Amino acid sequence: MANSLLLLLELLLLGAAFVCGIVTAALVTGTQGDFGGSCILYGEARWNADAQSLDVAAFGSSSHCAFVDILSVLISIYCFCTTFYYIYTYFMDETTRNVQCLTASLVVSGANLILLLTCGCLIRVGFSTFCQSVIHETKIKSCSEAEKLNWTSPFDGSTFSRNFSSAETSTWVNFFLWALVLPLLVIQRSRGARVRLFSAEDPEWSTAVSGGAGRVSETDHLIPSGPNSR
Repeated sequence: MANSLLLLLELLLLGAAFVCGIVTAALVTGTQGDFGGSCILYGEARWNADAQSLDVAAFGSSSHCAFVDILSVLISIYCFCTTFYYIYTYFMDETTRNVQCLTASLVVSGANLILLLTCGCLIRVGFSTFCQSVIHETKIKSCSEAEKLNWTSPFDGSTFSRNFSSAETSTWVNFFLWALVLPLLVIQRSRGARVRLFSAEDPEWSTAVSGGAGRVSETDHLIPSGPNSR
């Protein structure tokens, strides 16, 4: 039963990681849309004195935002497929997990941790670079204040700071979730046995079944059965 509970906890963490990945991808993609599909990570802002509005002097490489988007979506897909698979096989009464499967999951989890760490640092440093240029150009105290300023059309910076701050938070939460998933997999693999999700082989279930069988056997003498009962 302990292995089953570990697997259940792992699936709950994967479900939360799925949500985090979707949130990150949606926020970064939405901000790109506000800036004409370009990426502001590692970009540079400038103040347009003629129009009295903020403009973007240089955008960062589109690969920066693409990396965050693609990674977040791929991790979410993995989380969804893994969770769906074990829920489906649970209802089909076929949920098993051998050492080879756990080893593969460990490799994927380790890779996700490294990639999410890279993703979090990319957002942190890239957005900080853009914010510093905004603060330098406008003499404001924080980047969030720039959302209230006018932006040169067709750019819309009314939510860019909140979006990237939330995307960064979501990425670090995702990283923390995978940091919890990894030791769960290590523990399950160290036991080196197949895992069944709440199967009849679990001690708790076996006890319940045995108890029920015991109660039935106490009344067997009241119910004739077999050829010798006649």
